[in-house]
Amino acid sequence: MHPAMPDKETAHYIVIYFSNLFNEQEKSALIQLQASESPMAEKLFRIKGLLTQDKAALDLIKDGYDAFEINTATRILKERTDGLFLNNCPICHKLARTPKARLCGHCGYSWHNMPL
Repeated sequence: MHPAMPDKETAHYIVIYFSNLFNEQEKSALIQLQASESPMAEKLFRIKGLLTQDKAALDLIKDGYDAFEINTATRILKERTDGLFLNNCPICHKLARTPKARLCGHCGYSWHNMPL
């Protein structure tokens, strides 16, 4: 896969652990997605004035959450590799579960004694 086009696992990892790298439209789009999943969240976000009418933000979510993750992670990989840490296993090179994990969920290798 092209390095700038992450797989679903990598995209999810980036969106979950590096939301600090989102631009304003991506932040608004994620709030819209969260609001659409829960009537309570929608009510709260509406009261707080967090729901958006920004067409660009709404376009980011028109194809659903999975597409939002892939597109957002792709943009971050292209523009913001500073501050982004993909914690890959030193043996199988697959992505660890979290940025601080030291046990590979794929091959079982532990690198607890190695510095990150």
